[in-house]
Amino acid sequence: MANDAPTYASRSPRMRWFVRWPLKWAAFLVVVFFVCFPYPAQFLRHLQHVSNYDAMIDPNHALMGQWESELRTQLAGEVNGNRKKKTEDADESIDAETIDVNKHWRPRQVQKKVERFIYERVPYAWDWDLWGSADYMPTVEEMYAKSKTDVEGKLREDCDGRAVLAASLLRRLGYQARLVTDLRHVWVTTPAGELMGPGRGKTMVSSDKGNKVDIWQTLSNVPVSLSYGVAVFPLWRELIILLAAFFLLMPRDPRKLRLFVGLQLMVLGLLLVRGGYLDPSPLSQSVRVWPVYVGLAIILEGMLITALAARRRADAITSADAQS
Repeated sequence: MANDAPTYASRSPRMRWFVRWPLKWAAFLVVVFFVCFPYPAQFLRHLQHVSNYDAMIDPNHALMGQWESELRTQLAGEVNGNRKKKTEDADESIDAETIDVNKHWRPRQVQKKVERFIYERVPYAWDWDLWGSADYMPTVEEMYAKSKTDVEGKLREDCDGRAVLAASLLRRLGYQARLVTDLRHVWVTTPAGELMGPGRGKTMVSSDKGNKVDIWQTLSNVPVSLSYGVAVFPLWRELIILLAAFFLLMPRDPRKLRLFVGLQLMVLGLLLVRGGYLDPSPLSQSVRVWPVYVGLAIILEGMLITALAARRRADAITSADAQS
């Protein structure tokens, strides 16, 4: 009769749920962290940098001195060119080192010239391509050092790096400049206006006393920011996170078709979240990226189906063990 005993009886006993689930969550969070931030030391620097945006602005860096000289040369060339067009008896050419920027341009015009200057000299590049992480706000010195390793010798950055450089150059020229974010984008604000592509409602504005955070605006911006972040982040990294969740939820004896249904729903939900921020027709003023909510709901549904499959499998094992 021993040969008739169910095969489940030979399996090792399962851990209690209050031990098993915390361990699963811990394993999942470890996977998420290292997929998004493979370099812990760099992540700690990132937290330090974003905790005080104003400290990231560095008008005294040698690069800002070089760029100020280049920009002033451009501005002096424009002024001298305009003078020659207006009269043959133009005054003596203006020197780039002594040009009074405010005499020839309004502050808003100077901002536009700084914006164009940064865009021309700093091609856009994602943080995961440059720094290997989902997000990293570098100092001016780190950006300058990184450019030395570029195959073309160029300084490349995404929105936050460009904003830091623009604000640093503006302060070098004597203008007030602050960094602003809406969770999805970082740009520059000044008393004369905003530059570097102003985004949605401000969630955080830098100041000399630290970051000023708008909690309600932050909560409002989370859905579209989440969708955008998921949409542009490498899909293969997201699939690693998704598969980690699936395998942690699945039972030890994966024989149920519903497991594959759960996985398909999780992938479908991910794709909806990735495309949510592109939705052109909001359902209401407060629901602007409805595919994000639908996608998150489908992901949770897929996880629930997988978890229930695991629970039913565990119950079958327990029942078989009891009968033996």
